[in-house]
Amino acid sequence: MKHDIEPIINEYLSCHQGLLATYASYQKREYDMIFAESWGFKYRKEDQPFGMSLDPDYQNRRELLLEKFHGIKVIDELYNDKNDLINLIQSKLPQSPVILHCDVFDCPWNISYQRNHIDHYILIIGLSNNLKQIYILDPYSTKDENAVDLATIAPDSGEIGCFVTLPMINLKTEDYLLEISNSLSHIDNTGFFQNLENFHNDFQTRFEEVMLSEYTDVYAIPLIINLRRIANQRYCYCIFLNKMISKNLLDPSMLNIMEGVAEKYGLLRILLIKQIMKKKSNKEGSDILAEIMSNEYAAYEKMNSFK
Repeated sequence: MKHDIEPIINEYLSCHQGLLATYASYQKREYDMIFAESWGFKYRKEDQPFGMSLDPDYQNRRELLLEKFHGIKVIDELYNDKNDLINLIQSKLPQSPVILHCDVFDCPWNISYQRNHIDHYILIIGLSNNLKQIYILDPYSTKDENAVDLATIAPDSGEIGCFVTLPMINLKTEDYLLEISNSLSHIDNTGFFQNLENFHNDFQTRFEEVMLSEYTDVYAIPLIINLRRIANQRYCYCIFLNKMISKNLLDPSMLNIMEGVAEKYGLLRILLIKQIMKKKSNKEGSDILAEIMSNEYAAYEKMNSFK
């Protein structure tokens, strides 16, 4: 049994978002409302390297949003060993492809293979007759289907997810407007602007420490990766905003503000890469961060006006 699925390729989607979007498209469903949870920012200094202190800070509601707005439910199940996993895959595949939670360190097609340990999701679309190989999609890394050894790629124990497609229900305007309130509540409840200000205040000193470190790549790579994730998160939020604009629930100016924020994060990332390569820091990054803070607040105020 193998599902014939065309992956959704979008450079801004996380691995998990890409798999949800891919399955929704497979079922001829939309998926734009899953990005309503894609606006956040976390900075926790503690004893972590600079880059590891950053996080996009999603609301972790995308599966709930997929079910509510697009009629696709994700059911998660745990497995205890590889035999347990094979049995689960065999039982689930006839009805649904299977999401596997794994590590890019074990994914031969990924640029981080045997280099970096990063949590990852892939979509199992088939199982070989000898039960040793799985056929997978990973829209985050490549549009191509891959056949890989199950014993190598799957953790000894872990979690899978499978899909159930439900009848669509008629939603009210209030259901969509609620996601504006949810976004604003997440900003308020997570200390979004305090996190951003702390990051800005610490930026110059901590970034210079990255460049002066003997093992620059160890400290710089997480910073570059997480800034990219945050920029991509803002672009994903724009997908949600565009949906709301199409329903005449938001003004197009909101989309323009958020696209500008995303571009600024991307610009900061490129600037820092250049400075790391030259091993020379300047205050331009701090200036861009100040612009980001101003634009993020403008986005927050604009969203509040539609509440």
